[in-house]
Amino acid sequence: MDLTIHNAILDTTLELVNIGINGNLIDAVQSAQLQPGLKSIDAKGAMVSPAFIDPHFHLENALISNYINNSGTLREAIDIAARIKNKIDVEDIVKRSTTALRQAIKNGTLWMRSHTDIDQISRHQLLDGNVAVRDKFKDVIGIQIVAFPQLGLTRNPEAVDLMWGAMEKGADVVGGMPHGEKDMDDAAKHIEIAFEIAKRYDADIDMHVDETDNPYWHTLELLAEKTIDENYQGRVTAGHCCAMAGWSQELTDRVIRKVKTANINIITNTPVNLVIQGRGDEIPYRRGIAKVKALLEAGVNVSCGQDDLLNMFYPFGKMDMLEVANFVAHTAQLSSPIEIGIVFDMPRYRAAQILHLEGYKIKKGNPANLVLIDASSPIDAIRCQADRLLVVRQGKILFESKRELTYSASVPF
Repeated sequence: MDLTIHNAILDTTLELVNIGINGNLIDAVQSAQLQPGLKSIDAKGAMVSPAFIDPHFHLENALISNYINNSGTLREAIDIAARIKNKIDVEDIVKRSTTALRQAIKNGTLWMRSHTDIDQISRHQLLDGNVAVRDKFKDVIGIQIVAFPQLGLTRNPEAVDLMWGAMEKGADVVGGMPHGEKDMDDAAKHIEIAFEIAKRYDADIDMHVDETDNPYWHTLELLAEKTIDENYQGRVTAGHCCAMAGWSQELTDRVIRKVKTANINIITNTPVNLVIQGRGDEIPYRRGIAKVKALLEAGVNVSCGQDDLLNMFYPFGKMDMLEVANFVAHTAQLSSPIEIGIVFDMPRYRAAQILHLEGYKIKKGNPANLVLIDASSPIDAIRCQADRLLVVRQGKILFESKRELTYSASVPF
């Protein structure tokens, strides 16, 4: 074997296993002893898992810390971005993204979806930066690019042509922000345009949906209805869904039923929305995030994303999907062992479903993309945001920690 990992806890069964890797594939996962490979690692009871996935991020906005959002609102953040986006060049995007992605990789993230603005201000300039980043990192992290018309389609017809052009220039997924239009009728037209583009290119759809405190907006319902009408089930994702926090129970139940029928994925970007939403509330204060528990109880696939890193939208973040998952567990009140296990799966198996990743499991014959986590259970992984000890991409070690184990099963205290 080229690489062997001994005495690791398997993420799905929590049994002790030994793993052998040849080339870029997993060649053995077994409880029996395994002959040490050319490189051999003793996991000492740490957990082995498929590598993490960040299904919702904005690479072009990472680490823009010199523009202050004084109100802390989403509106001001978007206004700041609109003022500066045409000044952001490819070299700058690559430089800042490199710092962010190196941090993400050390934390075990090996796949990402990046939403890049497509509008009459930046045109394809930001897309070009995202494509350059994707090309630079193609051997270490898989990046899907979402063409994101943040400033609208119905109210910005020029952006429609730019969206078509974005798909020609390398975007993988069709984005949208229907609640950014004038009203629900225009939002429906926005969604219709996105589906027209997606169907032409046989592409998935991943929209920012109802990222607002105003409960008037329920474009998630329109998106679900259109998904069903177009037989696009399983290929549509809705991010944020913050207005849900202010909906009536009747509207919530109705929309969630349609979301389940449409097989729409939901991505909650909890850390960012906790900071930026609900700023106009008095009493009671809303959490400002989607109703994660209700969605899960209905059988909807829910994942989570980092969204932003140290910029006008969000002044925090460390590119750690276990930190993001920890926020979700707290805010959505997911605290039983079963619920914590579901949260642990949000940046893993649930996100893999969104990105249509094949072979995403620690199993013989699958690609060797894995992370060794200094934890012995999902609870400890989430609770401690446990250290990543080893990150492997296609059988090659990208990161190996020299630190002693702290929380693994081998520690007797």
